[in-house]
Amino acid sequence: MVLSSIRFKITLWYMLILGVTLLIFSVSVYQNFSGNLYGDLDDLLQSKAEGIVRSINTYWQAQEMDAAKEGSRASAAEKKDRENFLRIVRQWAQERSDDAKIPAAAIQIFDRDGRKIAASASAPDALNIPLDTLNSALEEEDDFYDFRPEGKKALPLRVYATPIIEDGKVSYIVQVASPVNQVYAALDNLKMNLLIFLPLTVLITGVAGSLLAKLTLNPVTDMVKTIRQITAENLKLRVKIPGSRDEIKKLADTFNDMLAKLESSFYAQRKFIQDISHELKTPLTILKGEFEVALQRIRSADEYEDTLLSSLEEVDRISKIVDNLLILVRFDSQEIPFKFQPVELKQLIQGVVNDISVLSNSKNIMIDFTDSDPLPLTADESYLRRVFLNILDNAVKYTPESGAVSIALRAQEPYAVIRISDNGPGIVPEELPHIFERFYRGGSSSRAGSGFGLGLAIAKSIAEAHKGRIEAQSRLGQGTTFNVFLPLFF
Repeated sequence: MVLSSIRFKITLWYMLILGVTLLIFSVSVYQNFSGNLYGDLDDLLQSKAEGIVRSINTYWQAQEMDAAKEGSRASAAEKKDRENFLRIVRQWAQERSDDAKIPAAAIQIFDRDGRKIAASASAPDALNIPLDTLNSALEEEDDFYDFRPEGKKALPLRVYATPIIEDGKVSYIVQVASPVNQVYAALDNLKMNLLIFLPLTVLITGVAGSLLAKLTLNPVTDMVKTIRQITAENLKLRVKIPGSRDEIKKLADTFNDMLAKLESSFYAQRKFIQDISHELKTPLTILKGEFEVALQRIRSADEYEDTLLSSLEEVDRISKIVDNLLILVRFDSQEIPFKFQPVELKQLIQGVVNDISVLSNSKNIMIDFTDSDPLPLTADESYLRRVFLNILDNAVKYTPESGAVSIALRAQEPYAVIRISDNGPGIVPEELPHIFERFYRGGSSSRAGSGFGLGLAIAKSIAEAHKGRIEAQSRLGQGTTFNVFLPLFF
């Protein structure tokens, strides 16, 4: 459980990224430090070589002065005289190579042919000038290289060779070598420190990161505890909103929005069940009562016929409720196979007016359909007829006798707008927002208690399935107006 937690994963990724970053940083530091140490050692060797050349030249000049005092010929001390030069260099190596003014190092001097002329006592016998280095010297180029003597206790050397140029030619080659044990020791010390402190740093920061992740995710833990307490009976419970303005706050807000929607959905479901139970209970009670009365004694054929006809009316009522509910359920699940095709709206509404005329004529209600130009659109004709039939049925039903219902049709891009108005009792403002809810029949207006309360809900669902909408305005005592908006291009 712990290994699969977000906290563990965040900490693990944090330690991994930190470890890789520190590893790259350590390698970079090690390489840079190593380069600096070798650079410093190379500078030291170069400085030593320059000091040796100056010392040899000084020694040479001293020999010249001594020769002049003794009355020797000048040529005896000239560098052009190779034998004299070799003699003086060897003499310098014996007398001055260990001079305190010259930094300690293994010193070797070679001629142009790579033969060793002289060497300090500290220079190993196995150290000679490599052929590549000799060629570089003859081309008047300096060279650095590493030399590892044989033997377990032998220390590796860093070697610097530089040619001495006189009269435009290489006169001799000075080679200086120094042990690199101090460089190795410094690098080993750095390596050991990095190997100790890098894992330790990752471990300490990992622990700190784990604690930080725990503090960060504490609100999520509280949310989980709250959510586990939520059931169908206490949907009013809400997740505590943290004071931060981060993603966790957004998550808490989202959960609370979801809970509000669930609460509304559960409430609607309960109300739906209560409403349908009430709607079905009435006709079923009537059916049961009529059957019980009919069975109390033997009746005439006419009485049985009346009972059956009354029962049939209640069965039709139940059947109509069930059919309407099935339509709404299919709309909710989006399972209705619409057959969209070109429809001439004016002709369709005229047909609905003709169908409703039986009901309107019985109440002496005049339906005024304002003539308009043909208005074609794409729709499912059978379902669209039901929209206007339900609205007109309501209008005629709630309009008093000898009243009037008007229908107006117009194009208002991008919609076709159908306006249906009656001069009935109207709807109180508090009930107007609820008239499209299922089984809602109002409580204070004269519309209350009539019908099933499903007709406008079905009309609204059909309009929305056609990417349209229905709006209602009403003034108490003056009537109600429905505006149906249907897209001209669907």
